[in-house]
Amino acid sequence: MCNPHKRQKVTFPLPLMGKGCPKGGKGVFIFRARRFSPNSVENDRLILEGVAREMEAMGNEVRMMTEEEVLTLKTLPEADVIFCMARSNEALEIIERSKAHIINNPEGIRICGNRQALTDVMRRWEIPLPPENGDNGIWLKRGKGTAEVAEDTIFCNSEEEVENTMRRFAARGITEVCRQAHVVGDLVKFYGVANTDFFYHFYPTDSGRSKFGSEEHNGKAHHYPFYADEMKKTVDCLATAIGVIVYGGDAIIRSDGSFVIIDFNDWPTFSPCREEAAKAIIKAPSQPLRG
Repeated sequence: MCNPHKRQKVTFPLPLMGKGCPKGGKGVFIFRARRFSPNSVENDRLILEGVAREMEAMGNEVRMMTEEEVLTLKTLPEADVIFCMARSNEALEIIERSKAHIINNPEGIRICGNRQALTDVMRRWEIPLPPENGDNGIWLKRGKGTAEVAEDTIFCNSEEEVENTMRRFAARGITEVCRQAHVVGDLVKFYGVANTDFFYHFYPTDSGRSKFGSEEHNGKAHHYPFYADEMKKTVDCLATAIGVIVYGGDAIIRSDGSFVIIDFNDWPTFSPCREEAAKAIIKAPSQPLRG
């Protein structure tokens, strides 16, 4: 099991000057490009704006930018801290040239966008994962790049469906595909800010809301008891390992309370807990890559 204290060395952002100081700290906030926010453009905007308001309330300077602006300008304004939702490699290359502290780490964001690389890190850190094969169906997921359309994550009932789906992926130019066995249990979505007390989880099948409708394969939640603090320790370990301090993801809780992590992403929407998340994010430490 992952040791959440293993090799952790937290590096905090530069102190930001508060109200009454002759010169406040500077923060740059970078919105995610629309194509990386399927059905979530507004919610992605709102959480970043919420964090920016927290920073402004402390008497600091705030500059908001889009990922597209970063690509156009090829540089960033001077800043003490950058809050980054960008995902394109071109934008991340520009952002990581900054001397500011960056939340989240650009290399960690790249790892989140590469399922095989993420799986390798999770195995190395002993994060519980689904097996590749099982008796309850198979999930095939686009290997590189976050899911942008429903066809990037497909459930297959048989090996014949797996083969057909692989051909459809190939026809779309997708040659790297991640395979996971379907794990029976409760689907839980979680949001967290590593190295803080903030952790929020809920059952998406209770609300009926869905980004792509794939949750239906998990069925109605049974609300099996599990240790949420143990889940937080586990995903915080992964988050600090790759520098994705502001994170979200999905887990399956089995009937015995054990869990597997089936997805992990950089900077989610935090839509059901936005205000609390913004207050935690503004205090979040910056973490170098440990993966």
